[in-house]
Amino acid sequence: MKLADTLSLSLHSLVSARIRSLLIVLAMALGVGAVVVLTALGEGARRYVVGQFASLGTNLVIVLPGRAETTGGFPGAALGQTPRDLTLGDAQAVGQLPGVRRYAPLNVGTAELSSGGRLREVTVLGSNAELLPIRHMTLAQGRFVGSAAQIVLGNAIAQDFFPDGRAIGQRVRLGDRRFRVAGVLTTQGESMGFNTDEIVIIPVDDA
Repeated sequence: MKLADTLSLSLHSLVSARIRSLLIVLAMALGVGAVVVLTALGEGARRYVVGQFASLGTNLVIVLPGRAETTGGFPGAALGQTPRDLTLGDAQAVGQLPGVRRYAPLNVGTAELSSGGRLREVTVLGSNAELLPIRHMTLAQGRFVGSAAQIVLGNAIAQDFFPDGRAIGQRVRLGDRRFRVAGVLTTQGESMGFNTDEIVIIPVDDA
């Protein structure tokens, strides 16, 4: 069959079955569009995950209580025992290991923050000054907590409680304790589950 005959037959089929031809073209377009959208979503998710881990750095080790077993079982689990919590002594021991440049014990919880008639529940991090360089956080105002009863506010919290920008030196109540604001974090957004604009940091001994 010649090319001209093939084109003539194809054109005749399209004209005689317009609805079927239209449906075929539409199905092909939808299929190609779906593949493009799914590919874009997958690439976006990959970039987000990679970006989250990259924000922490490539030389960070996180130590959690308990232990992982590759074979067998955990005898304590059969007896109803649970792994003990990590202590400040454990953190100090990690800090003395060869190759460890910085270490930051971290205690995470929630509490009500109040001041000047404002009240909201916030995420509380108890740690030391090494937390800032480890998590790539910086201070927009003031300094990190240097002693007990001092607190660092996330940027959004500072703006909410002190819209005039004068948070440093002010007193706030966290739970049933009073703290003096020592610093305000630079706005950073969310990183690995923490929105640093919505947290407060206190000395680990007070956590």
